[in-house]
Amino acid sequence: MNISKRSCFRCAEEDESFLEDLYGYTVCNACTIKLGLYHDETIQKHASSYQRAKDLDPAKPSYQEEVDRRLVMMEKDYIAKRIKLLHIRYRLRNS
Repeated sequence: MNISKRSCFRCAEEDESFLEDLYGYTVCNACTIKLGLYHDETIQKHASSYQRAKDLDPAKPSYQEEVDRRLVMMEKDYIAKRIKLLHIRYRLRNS
């Protein structure tokens, strides 16, 4: 396998004309659509909603803080699951 060759993380599309880099991940046009990325208007709507809640209760997070918190939680969950699977693979190979 050629490691330097780019392919979509989701469907393995390899045609460079259909691929783009999204935040460090290679994604094809078809899979980009399936990701359901928000439009700027939707992001602003959510940010405004969080800001109204924060105005009423300053202890509540802003939308940016909530997104950052979720990314940290997701990263920790991913690491824990990866360690578990690596442990299982190691035990299977060494038993």
